[in-house]
Amino acid sequence: MLDLVLFVSGASLILVTRTSFVVAAYVVLAALTTAFVAPSAAHAPLPLTLFVASTTLKLVVAPVGIMLFLRANPLAGDLRPSIVLPGRLLLVIGFALTARDVAHLSALRPIANADMAAFAILCGAGLLIVHRNLLAHVLGLLVLGTGVTLAGAILAPNLPESVELGATFDALVATFIGLAVVRAFVAQDPLLDVESLQRLRG
Repeated sequence: MLDLVLFVSGASLILVTRTSFVVAAYVVLAALTTAFVAPSAAHAPLPLTLFVASTTLKLVVAPVGIMLFLRANPLAGDLRPSIVLPGRLLLVIGFALTARDVAHLSALRPIANADMAAFAILCGAGLLIVHRNLLAHVLGLLVLGTGVTLAGAILAPNLPESVELGATFDALVATFIGLAVVRAFVAQDPLLDVESLQRLRG
């Protein structure tokens, strides 16, 4: 069941063109990652406190910040994919097959759910590549961070929560710096099309 939820969420990042739906898919991925990390954080007060802070940042602060930006700039709600839907569908299938092959590597074969982490990371990279809207790049960085955290929870379940919290802060700093840059570009191009913004160089 978790595999299906992760596959649908990851596929949505590539196939869907509405920013709000992609934010929702990111929240599902982050919540899934939280479920993997939670058992290792619940054994002591300090890890639990860090876990709650990290979860709040990933599942509340970042998505709310992006949605507030979208509310103020509705034209940024279209991610403007550079690849047509059939091509994006083939990309998702390729990611799923690659993740399956990664999980069958001899070093990872004994580890359950390694394919899930690989698929999440690939979908984060795909989000950066496929869509032209700058918000897709911000979301792609968040998804990549979530995928790496998921990989840590699967490959090293006793990873200290403070390390995961640090990674979360890095992702959020990148997110809000990214949103600040995006906001500055809105005046030049309300659609936030990366190809259009490239003409501003000079």
